[in-house]
Amino acid sequence: MGKDLKSEMTNPFYQKQNNAIHALTRAEEEGCFKELKATALKKCDDVIQDFVQCSKDHTVTVIFSCRGKSRVMNKCLNSYTTQEELDKLKLTKIAAKANAQNSA
Repeated sequence: MGKDLKSEMTNPFYQKQNNAIHALTRAEEEGCFKELKATALKKCDDVIQDFVQCSKDHTVTVIFSCRGKSRVMNKCLNSYTTQEELDKLKLTKIAAKANAQNSA
């Protein structure tokens, strides 16, 4: 029992220096969603372009002809838009906001 419970638990939203709780505004959270989406679209651009080209080639039968490319595209986008990735981005924004407030 060397450590007490308070020393083991850390909360990234609570700053011990000035006892302030830092959180994002709704607009900042929406900015995180947009940034996450833009990042995912950029990282999956080649896969998305493959699906777009397939859909141009098969206009009527796109659902059946491009099913595999659609699944690959969705898997790629889903891998970059997970809740974990969103949480990492939010924590980064909160840390930057806290640093800006502490330096001001």
